[in-house]
Order: sequence, then C-alpha cells, then structure tokens
Amino acid sequence: MLMRRALLVLVALLLAVPAVSAQAQSQGVPDIVGTWEAVSFALHDAKHGFTTSDGQAATFVVKEQRGRVFAGEVTWGGKTPGSDAVSGVIDKNGEDFYFVGHKDAVRLGKLEGPDAMVFYYLSPGGDNPRAGYVEYKRKQK
Repeated sequence: MLMRRALLVLVALLLAVPAVSAQAQSQGVPDIVGTWEAVSFALHDAKHGFTTSDGQAATFVVKEQRGRVFAGEVTWGGKTPGSDAVSGVIDKNGEDFYFVGHKDAVRLGKLEGPDAMVFYYLSPGGDNPRAGYVEYKRKQK
C-alpha cells in the first residue's frame, strides 16, 4: 500500500513538471504587440551615404503575436520612404528577436525592457544595399 502511494505521488509529480515548465516558458515570452516609435536611427546606403534620424520618423507596428512568433509592419520616412510587412520570432532567451521584411531586409533585435528595443537591419544587394540600426520606444496608449 505504501509503495502504491509513493508510486502515485511520483507519477503526479512527473505529470506536473511539464505543465509547470510550459507555464513558466509561456510567461517568459514578452508581449511586443503594439506601436513602437523610433527615437533614433542611423544607416548607410549605396545611394545616399550616411543618414541619421534628424527630423525623420519610423514606426514598427506589431499587429499579431502567437507565442514567440509575430507579424506586423515597419514604415519609415526620410530620403527613401517606404513600408514593409514583416514576420518574426522572439528567441527563447526572451530578449533577442529576428524578423524579415516581406520585400526587404533582415533585422536582428534586442528588447531592452518592456517598452524599449533596438534592431539592426541588413539589406544586401538590389538597387540600394544598406545597413543600420533603429532604437524604438513603445507608444503608450
């Protein structure tokens, strides 16, 4: 009888560990849905050389997030204004993230708290290859 109880307790513990682990893992995924506004950026491209954020705007809108995977849009002004839909993923460490534009660029980022992030983008080849970074703050509702 004692052996049976010990076995039942052991089975219950083994079943509870994955549930607790999954819950802790889901709590570790930051929620990045919302509008993020650029506070500074700098880049270099083939057509215009060096550019900084002086008087220019950029916005990153995360429209949907399911677990670590997200989708949204990046828009920017300046000498070559544009926008691009994006798809991305948050790293298991809960800080780093990676996303691609549906038309342009690979971006590698880092969350710097719940309302701040930076990402670095690389757009090789094409008619205007470029590299740069953007620092964002979450727009408060």
